[in-house]
Amino acid sequence: MEMKRLSLALVLGLAVAVAGQACNPPFIMVGSKCLYVESDLRLSWPEARDFCKGLASDGGGADMASFPSCDNFVAFSRYLEFNAPNISGMWVGAHSAFTPNMWQWISGEDLQTGVPFWYYNEDYDGTRDCVSISLDYYNRLVDAHCELPLSFVCEKHLARKDEAEQAATKRARDMECENHGILVGDFCYVFNDRLETWEEAERNCRSQYDEIGGELYYPSSCNEFTHMAHHLEAAEKANSYWVGGVDISGNEEWTWVNGENIPGGPPYWATGEPSHSHDNQPREHCTVMTAEKRYYLQDVHCGDRHPYICKLRFL
Repeated sequence: MEMKRLSLALVLGLAVAVAGQACNPPFIMVGSKCLYVESDLRLSWPEARDFCKGLASDGGGADMASFPSCDNFVAFSRYLEFNAPNISGMWVGAHSAFTPNMWQWISGEDLQTGVPFWYYNEDYDGTRDCVSISLDYYNRLVDAHCELPLSFVCEKHLARKDEAEQAATKRARDMECENHGILVGDFCYVFNDRLETWEEAERNCRSQYDEIGGELYYPSSCNEFTHMAHHLEAAEKANSYWVGGVDISGNEEWTWVNGENIPGGPPYWATGEPSHSHDNQPREHCTVMTAEKRYYLQDVHCGDRHPYICKLRFL
C-alpha cells in the first residue's frame, strides 16, 4: 500500500480504545465506527470490498463500511463535508438484494429508501445495484452501476454490545395515545388536516393540547424524524404538513419550537434546502414536511396554509 494514500490517515489515526479494541491506523474513529477513507484510489464496488477486507489485521475483521444507524451515518456525512470536499462519490457497503430496489447493508440490516439516508429524488432504473454516497446531494445515498470506479470507505469491526446492554438502551412503551393521537414510533401525534398558517398551527397545538404538553411537531432525534417520514409515506399523505422548525431571527438561524438548533444538511433538510435568501419577499421562515421532497424539511412562506402535526407529551 502506498504511503501517499495512508499519510493522512496515519496523522489522524491515533489509537482510540473503543469497547476494549483499538481503532488503529489506517483507521480513525468517526462517530462510534472505525473507518478508513480511500480518497486517491478509484475501484469498482466489488474491487473496493476486496480492498477493505484486505485491511483486516490482528484477528479483527474489516469490510466496506455500513451505516445502518442514523447517528453514525450523519457523523460520517459531516466528517466528509470537512475532510473530503473534492470527492464526488464514494462506495459504501450496501447493494440491492433479492428483488429490484430492495436494499441491504452488507452487515445484514435492511436499508429503506427515503429518509434519512437517500437523496430524496433518487430514481432507481433497475440497472444500478450498488450504493454510493454523493457529495452533490448533502452526502446522501444514490444508486450507481457497480462497475463505476469510485473512492470508498472501509470499516474495522469492533465488538458489539452484549444483548443485555443493547436491550437496556432500547426505549419501549406500551400505551394508548390520548386525544385521538396516533402512536408513531415512541411518540403520540395528532394529524390535523385543517389548513392554517404556521403561527396558527403552532398556537393551536399548544392551546388544544395544553394539558398534555402539545407542541407543533419537532423530532427529538433522527430516529423520530425517520419514523415520521416513513409513516407519512406509508399512509400516502400527499399534503405538506407544518412542523415546528422556524427561522425566528430572519438570519437563517433555524431552530425547533423547543429552542434547539436545526443543523444544516443531513438528516433533516432536503438537498438544496433551506432555499430562501435575504432577497425573498415574503421570506421563507417556516418548515414543512412534504411528499415533493420525500418528507425531508423544506422552507416555505409562514403565511401559506397547510395541515399540521401536533406532538403530544407522555404523562
